[in-house]
Amino acid sequence: MRALCVTVDLDRDVNVALEGRAAGSLDRGKGTDPRFASSAKGLSILSELFDEMSIKATFFAEASTLRKVNASLLSGHCVGIHGVDHEDITSISNIDEKKAILEGSAAAVRDAVGKAPECFRAPYMRIDDETLDLLPGIGIKIDSSKYTALRKSMLPEKIRGGLWETAVPEGVDSKGKKIAAYLWPMHESKRRPEDYIEMASEMEDGVFVIATHTWHMAESRSKGIMDPKEIAKNVDNVRRVIGGIIDLRMSPMTLSDVRRTVEREAR
Repeated sequence: MRALCVTVDLDRDVNVALEGRAAGSLDRGKGTDPRFASSAKGLSILSELFDEMSIKATFFAEASTLRKVNASLLSGHCVGIHGVDHEDITSISNIDEKKAILEGSAAAVRDAVGKAPECFRAPYMRIDDETLDLLPGIGIKIDSSKYTALRKSMLPEKIRGGLWETAVPEGVDSKGKKIAAYLWPMHESKRRPEDYIEMASEMEDGVFVIATHTWHMAESRSKGIMDPKEIAKNVDNVRRVIGGIIDLRMSPMTLSDVRRTVEREAR
């Protein structure tokens, strides 16, 4: 298997952790109450790009954001869960509260897209064993909440409760600097598309997972809301990353597609 999984966190604009459970948005002069406009716009931008490239992506939808955006744009894509209000689930000691967040997130996805979710990514990429143990009980079969060292073989691994782990790779670039397959630095003009393509070229077998956020297609954390020219450059960079990795003879697949393929080949 040589697969590319394009994954997208669908969550509130430039999320920031606040005291308490729910996250806010970076203060742009009107406080830290959650904002959703950039995420909604970014979803539209990515939906159009994926249609253009004939890509089916995996979205990890935060329930509160999912209720604020045009969920019809997710049609045909794999939609997993990402909490209700971008909670750091590892900070929650009450297991019933933790379970309620996971169940609430799953219910929001079912209501929005008409299909039960089977994928999970923890907000902030923070996961614990207790949460992993809860996931199968709500129908989750795939977790993508961890980073793992990039290696030649990146096949999914079976972990607790029969879950498949499809981690986001991280390694070092040609200059010896740390790089992860989250596109965040590229959106902030700190990395080139070629950096991620070169990273993917090191994998010979398995699944290369890249990740981004919807809001990051329309808003920079450091510079603010993007103008049309900045958005166009941002879109082109994502197009170049995806196209360049596909040119390495990696087939675009959703995480659900990967699970079915791995389980079929294991029989």
